[in-house]
Amino acid sequence: MRATLQIVSMMLFLQSPLPAFGQAERVPESPKESAVSKEFAENVKTYIALQKKLESELPGLKSANDAIEIAAHKRELSARIIEARKSARQGELFTPAVTEQFREIIRRTFLEPGGQSVRRTVTEGDAPKPIPIKVNAVYPANSPVQTTPPTLLNRLPPLPMDLAYRIVGRSLVLLDNKTSLIVDFIPDAVP
Repeated sequence: MRATLQIVSMMLFLQSPLPAFGQAERVPESPKESAVSKEFAENVKTYIALQKKLESELPGLKSANDAIEIAAHKRELSARIIEARKSARQGELFTPAVTEQFREIIRRTFLEPGGQSVRRTVTEGDAPKPIPIKVNAVYPANSPVQTTPPTLLNRLPPLPMDLAYRIVGRSLVLLDNKTSLIVDFIPDAVP
């Protein structure tokens, strides 16, 4: 009987999902955090809908291998997004409530055990040249793109493939992967 219980316990343990190496397990959100995450998800959904609508108005690419055509398509999409969001300001997607929650997630990630590894990931390599961070600015092609540590990514709300979190200096940037536009940012997000 005891051996059977041990085998069943081991099987249940092996079937339970474990976080990937180097990633923390997601902590269940409180109702307030859940509401803020939902607000952010809706803001992201609205931006992606605009991006998709504007892209659908462009002529399709004749070749997925023509770098000149792809660059022209990217520039035209960027211009249309900038025009459609010409009054966009910092804090539209990262509203005050979202900003507060994100800063707390980032702060906890940097302060807990393993936080030094996260900090090293952010600061390793050559110091990038400072770039101006503003909504609708194009992230410079010649500037390195700092990846966001997996431990932190696992704690932030997931994004669709067209968007990415990036750390630039101490700011958390929401970057449009199709156009390299800065969609929004949180200044002084990284402690």
